[in-house]
Amino acid sequence: MSTRILIPAALVTALVVTGCGSRPSPATNPTTAPPAATTKVAAGPATTVAPVTTVVPTAQPGDVLFEDAFEDDRNGWGIVDHPQYGSTEYVDGDYLWAFRGRVAHWLPGVLGAKYDSGQLQMLDVVVEAQATVNAGGGVVGVFCRETPDTDADFQWYEFVVRDGFGAIRIADLEGNIEALTQTEDLSLPSGETFQIRASCVDTAGGVDLRLALNGNEVLQTMHGEPLGNGVTGLQAYTFPEGEQMDIIWHDFSVKQA
Repeated sequence: MSTRILIPAALVTALVVTGCGSRPSPATNPTTAPPAATTKVAAGPATTVAPVTTVVPTAQPGDVLFEDAFEDDRNGWGIVDHPQYGSTEYVDGDYLWAFRGRVAHWLPGVLGAKYDSGQLQMLDVVVEAQATVNAGGGVVGVFCRETPDTDADFQWYEFVVRDGFGAIRIADLEGNIEALTQTEDLSLPSGETFQIRASCVDTAGGVDLRLALNGNEVLQTMHGEPLGNGVTGLQAYTFPEGEQMDIIWHDFSVKQA
């Protein structure tokens, strides 16, 4: 399912995607551009190794819904090697990104397939990842609840950080980003491994969204029009636009909240 598209940073506003089956699969580098301007890149050879997924018929808080130690591409994140727009690969138990587009919005193919088939249950979740940013001044993080939008194919909640900045935002495939809350009081030096944790939980007043860095909660907000059940994944934006970012993802997990 997960055909990924890399789009030049010089094109300006939204993410253009494609995929197999009923649902497009988000890919790297949103920037709005006519479909003819895109470059399609296959996500790498298929693997016969069973996906690292956990089937939880009736999940309880703390139950692992999905996890990946990034030993290989069994979960279908994708392996890309493009001379202009960057690459993704697995090295020694890490997932390495070196990209030069504007945005990387990346999800595992196995979760996209579960969404398509109506089997995905990831409404109230805690999404965690460990990462190290070795180059680039952009933001990195995770997202939850990627669901269809009325004025874009898909939208989601994203939780992103960099040294001196953190935000919880709602974004979509047309490049629209609305900051729900943000801070300029974060310390995240380049080359330092960190853990990011995002919580998306429905309450009587809407959806409760929380961002924690290295175990310390740094942001919390409510959104009164909650997005529905949807896919989770990894997110990054380059800054300045198009400057290469080198990110090492060490692990990723989704737990029932």
